[in-house]
This record gives sequence, C-alpha cells and structure tokens, in this order.
Amino acid sequence: MRTPDHQQISDDLLLYALRELPGTQATQIREHLDDCPQCRRELADINSDMAALALSTVGPTPPQRSRERLLKAIRSEPRANRLIMRRPWWSFAPLFAMLFLAAFGLLLWRDNVNLRHKLEAAEAESARQAHDLEKGTLVLQTLTSPKSTHYELVTGSESPEAPIGHASYLRDRGAVVFTAQHCHPLPNQKIYQLWLIPMDGSAPVPAGTFRPNPKGDASLVTPQVKKKVPAKMFAVTVEPDGGSETPTMPIMMAGE
Repeated sequence: MRTPDHQQISDDLLLYALRELPGTQATQIREHLDDCPQCRRELADINSDMAALALSTVGPTPPQRSRERLLKAIRSEPRANRLIMRRPWWSFAPLFAMLFLAAFGLLLWRDNVNLRHKLEAAEAESARQAHDLEKGTLVLQTLTSPKSTHYELVTGSESPEAPIGHASYLRDRGAVVFTAQHCHPLPNQKIYQLWLIPMDGSAPVPAGTFRPNPKGDASLVTPQVKKKVPAKMFAVTVEPDGGSETPTMPIMMAGE
C-alpha cells in the first residue's frame, strides 16, 4: 500500500480523532505523528475542539444512524474541502507585518549600499578631476612661466628618426615637464630615467621615469624635483625597472 503523504494525513486527522479509520491507516498516521510536530499540533486542536463541543452539548445522545450519516458525509467530501481553518485570517496580521518590515528593511539596506557605492565613485571621480586640474595647471605654468628654462635633449645622431626630448624646468617650484619622440622600445625589465644635472657639479638628481608608447612618444610630469636647484642640463639613461639613484652609463640623450 502506498504510504500517504503529509497533506493526505492532515486531511484524515479528523477521522483519526473520531477513530473511524481502518487499522492500517490509523497505524500510518500514528507513525507520521511521531515525526511531524505540525500534525501533532493540528490533532491536538481537533481534540480540543471536540472536547469543547462535547462539553457544550445539551440533550440526549443522537441516534447511531445520525452519527453514521455524518461520518459518511465527511468521507464522501473532497479532500480539498475538508481543510479546517481554526484561526481567523486577522490573527496572522503580526506575521504579515513582520515580513513586510523585513522586506522593507532589506530594500532600504540595498538602496543604502547602492547609494554608498555611487557616492564613493563620485568622490573618486571628483578627486581624479581635481588631480588632473592641478596637473594641468602645473604643466601650463611650467611651459609658459618666464621663470622656466627649456632644454632640448638629443643623441648627437643626424638621423631624422633619432630620439629627441624637450624639458621645461620651473626652478621656483622644482617642477619638470618632459616630452620625447622616437624613443626606442625597451625590454620589460628596463625603463628610461630623466636626470637633472646641477649647475654646481653635484650628483645628478632623479627627475622621474617613463616608458614610451608603441609609436616611441613619451611624456613625464614631475611636480617637485628639488626646489631652487640650478640646472646645468638634463639627461636620459636606461635603468632597471623602478629607476636608480645614480645614472647608468651611457647617456642616451642630453641637452643644456
């Protein structure tokens, strides 16, 4: 015999409480009740209702045939219609309210996370724009200030494709703007480095590193090398990736 499912057993609990089920079905329900707290509570409600009904009944016991007709009507009724609502719908209002508040809180939390991400993105974009503006202002001042000095860096080769560079140095701020064309490509572990050669003959000052694009063009903006250091010339060398503290010979290009 097929083992009845949970819904079928729930539908038969009333007949089980009335002791009107065959022995096999009653045994199956008892076994199910051992493992199902929900059905045990439902059976307890049925027994409670029946006890209350028995206590409230006044008058003689109904004849046996009336009882049999009632049980026959219960058995013949479709299972879907035997479900008994023991709690009014409004008794679930607190549960519905709790679920609504939980869903509403989840939506608020999600919106808050989205707004925070948008705010962080806006702040990052604002910071980037401020940095670009500051860099652009520095470049403009270095290139156009009457206090700037300008240097053309060459290799000494007469070839029109020989590397060439231009450095502008605003000594009051220690700012350097450098551009180059026709630079040769370098292996990944190497990089070009710009040097400021002081007028007093002291050690060369690192002024930044750069790597050309596939066309051989490069640019470099160094906000602060050393303020008020008079420059005799600028030079470019090839250094290990990350740069060096002192130039590695030979000098690739230089200019006073």
